[in-house]
Amino acid sequence: MNEIALKESDISKLKKYPLDGIWNSESIIYYYKKDDDMNSILIKKLLLTDTQKVNKKIETIKRIRDSELSEYKELILPEDIITVGGVKSGFTIREVVDSITLGEILENRKIPNSFKLDILKRIGELIRKVQCQKQEFYFGDLHEYNFLINKDNEISIIDLDSASVSKKRLVISTYMVMDYKTHNIPKYRVKNYVNSYPSINADNYSYNTMVLNFLAGDRLHKLSYDEYFDYIKYLYEVGIIPSEMRDIYINHYTDKKNKLVVDYLDMVPTSYERGCYNVYKALQKINKKD
Repeated sequence: MNEIALKESDISKLKKYPLDGIWNSESIIYYYKKDDDMNSILIKKLLLTDTQKVNKKIETIKRIRDSELSEYKELILPEDIITVGGVKSGFTIREVVDSITLGEILENRKIPNSFKLDILKRIGELIRKVQCQKQEFYFGDLHEYNFLINKDNEISIIDLDSASVSKKRLVISTYMVMDYKTHNIPKYRVKNYVNSYPSINADNYSYNTMVLNFLAGDRLHKLSYDEYFDYIKYLYEVGIIPSEMRDIYINHYTDKKNKLVVDYLDMVPTSYERGCYNVYKALQKINKKD
């Protein structure tokens, strides 16, 4: 990776890149320049003040770029290192044009459920394909806003400086942080309420949680154990998920290895409104009155 030296005054002249629908708390994205094909090259300037953490991100990206993972066009990897005032401060990345996040797609009621399930299935297959490579690699922070879908329905994965090529590098996983139920389960290797050590179990849990939240139309990380297990049982009983998916979701909170639910998405009905969490809660209230 080459280094591009800039000054703070150079950065201040750049236009910020809009991040509508994308979670981002540790960096600012700027338009930088156009390449020879007139595609935008962006700068991701990290807000981290810990030099060691920045260097670890850079080392991770270098190792990914030097591995067979660099051949995956779906992985949007940083290209050059940006220094500001002589300090390594970020990267250049290529803009994924004409795209929206997976989160925006899943939240859009005008988009058919069949299309949403197909995209989730393709993402699950991509995750498994990457996991099968010889290179040790963990996504670390899988959530709906780190996937982009373009006008040709091609999938891209962004924010890969949050990934890891070592089991020893701490990461911040959105769904690990939000779900306190994972914090005392050894297979997730959670160090504290913010950081965890990456693992296949954690990546599979995060993908499966994206699917579950989509089916529920809600975010279920705040549920107690009993509420969670009762809801999973309900989804199975009303025919929204098959027994195989039910068992995978139950195993999230056991010592068994996590599997991806992707193989069973074809068994999920495209009309799944009865499985929405608010419908489930309404039915619970009616049953209590009876």
